[in-house]
Amino acid sequence: MAKARCCYTDIILWCLVAYLSLHVPYIETRMEETDRYKSVEPPSTEKPEKPEPPKQELKMGKCFHMSREHCPTDGHKCAKIDPASVFCCDVDSFRLKESLQIFVTQNTTNLHVLNASIDELDVSQSTFRRLVSMALTDGSIGKIVGQFPKHSSVACLNISNNNLSSAQPSIQRPFAYLYNLTILDASANNLTEFPLSLVQSNRKISVDLSGNNYMPCKHFQRAMETNNSPLVYFINYEKTFCALDLLFNWFKDVKIVQIDHLRVQKELNASCRNIKPSNVNCTCVPDRLELLGDEVTNLVAVDCSRRRLREMPTNLPTNTVKLNVSYNNITSLQAVGDDPSYEHLRQLIVDYNDIANIVELEGTKFIDNFMLFSISHNKLKTIHTYVLSNKFDTTGPYTTFSIAGNFIHCDCNTEKVLKPWLLENFKNIPDYKNLECQDNMGAVVDLVEFKVCHTPRDWTDYIYYIIGLEVLILVLLISKVSYDYWVFKTAGYLPWPANKMPRLPCDWLCE
Repeated sequence: MAKARCCYTDIILWCLVAYLSLHVPYIETRMEETDRYKSVEPPSTEKPEKPEPPKQELKMGKCFHMSREHCPTDGHKCAKIDPASVFCCDVDSFRLKESLQIFVTQNTTNLHVLNASIDELDVSQSTFRRLVSMALTDGSIGKIVGQFPKHSSVACLNISNNNLSSAQPSIQRPFAYLYNLTILDASANNLTEFPLSLVQSNRKISVDLSGNNYMPCKHFQRAMETNNSPLVYFINYEKTFCALDLLFNWFKDVKIVQIDHLRVQKELNASCRNIKPSNVNCTCVPDRLELLGDEVTNLVAVDCSRRRLREMPTNLPTNTVKLNVSYNNITSLQAVGDDPSYEHLRQLIVDYNDIANIVELEGTKFIDNFMLFSISHNKLKTIHTYVLSNKFDTTGPYTTFSIAGNFIHCDCNTEKVLKPWLLENFKNIPDYKNLECQDNMGAVVDLVEFKVCHTPRDWTDYIYYIIGLEVLILVLLISKVSYDYWVFKTAGYLPWPANKMPRLPCDWLCE
């Protein structure tokens, strides 16, 4: 009995030794493969004390990747590179699915598909769950559909250079369950949405989205403003661009900007909230860069239009060069000269307000330096041309002054002063023909002198007639005296009127 028990124990020990001898090489191979492709370690739950700035790229290993020279040549589209890696070339959706069923086993952790032609890549296949490194590059993939299975092991995902039009449809979130993902390379595609689901968990993620110039900047902004934003790193930061929506008074435009613009924008948003009056909610955006010596300055454009303002905003962001306060109820421009934040202002748009004059701008830096001043559709009754002095003589045609939509009180002075001034500076006042008079008198430049230059008459208006009459009476008097003298000399008597006149003390002078 004891001998049988001893034999049974020996058999168990031999079986254990045989099991270990068979599986130890496999374990070592898995470890070697992990070291070879630098699989990412499980993410730590501890937040770094001092996260690196967004510009710095995260130096981590690349996904499993093979060159075209290693493509299978035995008639198959896929081949095992090693026990844990599969490489496929030039496949379509059907061939890829068929090949994965043959070559991808439970031991496969790395997959690279080169030049795949797939209209819709369904990532919900269970085949992808066990992969640690997954790459589909340099092909043509219409879009990604489905969702990676829960508890997927994918740590590195490369979908670059595929002409992808959407990596995250509005309904599905393909990457929502990739809790182990630390590297995403989606460069050189046509993506239009940022995979925001990647930044919802507390883990370091390195993302390459360069070459997708039409991803909305607001998506990047949301990703950067999340609580975990220091854990998101952008590979090829300097080459990553986004589409910025620009809204003007009546049209929209899209501007492609480098994503560092968003960092500047974030700083602007903070200073924009300090504009007074409080809670005005103006919009501040970088207008352009200006090089002053070796220093590059971000110039700012502020939009406070349609904010129901009754006065000009103050405490504008530093280096504000453009301000739009159209469609408000502003009555005074006093702040332009009083508030130091207007020091660098070059463009001021105050259309559709209740401003009655521009006298408050006399002597201000804005009047000396402005390139655009639009005050159309206000309540101007007159244009004080002396405020602008010789502004247009010194700046040439690069300065614009818009005044259409105002109704001027027109009189003789308007015809004598304002009309010639408009005609003289028409190159700088493109809408000068649309400056009109009150009371339906027409445009200012069409004023006619005799219609507006009327003054009340007084006795001085008849002075020339009076002088003419006096001269006439004097001539008649001299003629009458001369005639009487001639009659007296020839006939010896004076005519009846002169004879009846009484003698005067001075008559002896004539005898």
